Amino acid sequence: MINRVYFIILFLFIGVSSTEAQQLWYENSSSTNNINFNIATAGTFTTDETNPETNGINSNTTVSKFLRDGDTSPKIRFDLTNPITDLSSYTISLKANTSIPTADLNNTNSRIRLYLRNASMGSASNEFLQLNFTEGQTWESFTFDFNGITIPEDVALAGGYDQITIVLASGDNAALTSTYLIDTISGYSEQTLPKASFLSGSWGVRFNVNGGIRLDNTEDYEWVAGAQQIADNLPAVGHVITNFTHPAHGYFYTLRGNTQVDVANEIHPGMVPSLENEQIILDAINIFKASGKKVILYVNGAGPSSIQGNVDATEAGIVVAWEDYYTQNFAGDEGLAWQNLARGYFERFNTLVDGYWIDNVSNLPGDLDTFIAMIREVHPDAAIATNLTKSYVQDQNGDNILVDTDATMDADPTDYKVFFLEANDPYMDFTAGHPTPLGQGAPPNSWAYEEFSFPLIVENPWSSFDGTKQTLKHYFAPIRQRWSVPSADLIFEEEQAYRFIRTFTDAGATITWSTTITDGFITADEMVIMQELNDRMVQSPKPDYIPYVRPEGAYLVGETLSVDSFDANSNKLVLFPNPVKQNFRLSNEITSASIYNANGQTILEFKKNQASFDVSILIDGIYFMKAYTTNGEIQVFKFIKQ
Repeated sequence: MINRVYFIILFLFIGVSSTEAQQLWYENSSSTNNINFNIATAGTFTTDETNPETNGINSNTTVSKFLRDGDTSPKIRFDLTNPITDLSSYTISLKANTSIPTADLNNTNSRIRLYLRNASMGSASNEFLQLNFTEGQTWESFTFDFNGITIPEDVALAGGYDQITIVLASGDNAALTSTYLIDTISGYSEQTLPKASFLSGSWGVRFNVNGGIRLDNTEDYEWVAGAQQIADNLPAVGHVITNFTHPAHGYFYTLRGNTQVDVANEIHPGMVPSLENEQIILDAINIFKASGKKVILYVNGAGPSSIQGNVDATEAGIVVAWEDYYTQNFAGDEGLAWQNLARGYFERFNTLVDGYWIDNVSNLPGDLDTFIAMIREVHPDAAIATNLTKSYVQDQNGDNILVDTDATMDADPTDYKVFFLEANDPYMDFTAGHPTPLGQGAPPNSWAYEEFSFPLIVENPWSSFDGTKQTLKHYFAPIRQRWSVPSADLIFEEEQAYRFIRTFTDAGATITWSTTITDGFITADEMVIMQELNDRMVQSPKPDYIPYVRPEGAYLVGETLSVDSFDANSNKLVLFPNPVKQNFRLSNEITSASIYNANGQTILEFKKNQASFDVSILIDGIYFMKAYTTNGEIQVFKFIKQ
């Protein structure tokens, strides 16, 4: 019989000293997330799970869960947004519950260790305290008191401790499938909430509202009813991306009134809807907010500059009117004119929405720094995504891996790169999440994303461009072969879409489906899928999803497949990402591995079956890895640690 261990971390409003008090860091039930979930090892971390016992000292109805996967050394790591630089009178408090009966507790399965860690130094910086359960099947209070411990000089020089790790049942080899529930963590220092924390663990949909004269021309669309349908039918949806500008034409705006310029009279009336129709976007936002959903606005960063190619008479008139406007009023400075125009809309939206997804940034008139600074001035707490550049998975030689085929009957012969999500500039609070451009052979449900990109997201749902802030990993997926085109074929079916949602939300990342709107409603076929996803996500516990398996006949450029088998273990391994910051993965599990420096000295050894490797202990430089595969083959990789 498998013993299940229920572990609840609960914040207590108690003083740490005569003058200082604990600060709430993490609580699932209140959505407090002032520290960021980083990684779970030897188990799976999920949120919004039912608390099985609410009549004790933890009455919260929902908690987070950690399920051991049969391996030793289970741990859960969180990033601190404000590092710990002084341990004087420093405590971290929690409450825990284990389902192991008191009589079965021993020296190992009763352990709870709390580690302080500096991410850049890895395990070399670990400082920990250990406490033990004294009773089973009931909650106990624990306080880890670090007072009197001096922070080592090298840790202090590296910025202090910026991570905490909870290690459960350290050294235990028996209760390998125990379950722990996590709810609240508290500590001495205040932690700053990252701007995109409200998206962590959320999944969303898109509600494209037209702008400008195009909104006036679709008055028969039931936009408000379409927004209400999302609120009513999809209660599990946590956020919606709707519109600041028209989705494809940034010179059409969803509002008429602007605090900086009378657009209709000073520039061109076709750029804005009627005063009556501007209420459409306001009503839609109010419906989403009233249903508890966060609202993100799509913004075409190019604004009026995005007018190009074949245009109708209205658009041609806007081109001339816009050029005349910024020439006469801003001495020909289009960037300054666009910032002023956009500011007037940001000022109207700033109390209504939670963030902005900014597209077409490469064509932004003017300087991106000043444009973002303007948004921050108007809306300091907004979460921002900028769709500017991407990162791609590389092999051990530093070359981009390329997908040769998606299946044996792959209709598109184009080889494509495999993107992964990370902070690519200092502006973003959550990643743009755009997959590889669809016209370049890559479907949004590519097997290669699941095999190479997604493990990096599960490993760490947050990223940082320069170490100054945390950026949430967000995937923005078209559900059809073409963005927002109802006649295009559906790409996703329910099972894979559910696996995508669970992969992201279980890890604490976020995903948005770019659902397609017709007549003001999500298309009927897409709504069927969304409702099925919603119905599964509201269940507690959530139903299992079908695990990922590489489709038969799918492989990368340069991979050699067995003549008799498409077993993934027969494929050439790929190491990614490269260069490595802290962790890297191999495309398949291996039995053991050794890492050598440039002088041939063995630096690290891995003795168990695994595909993920923590090399944060290594100093920057060039290393080699000798990997032993499950079928006895040896492969050697070169990678850069930086």
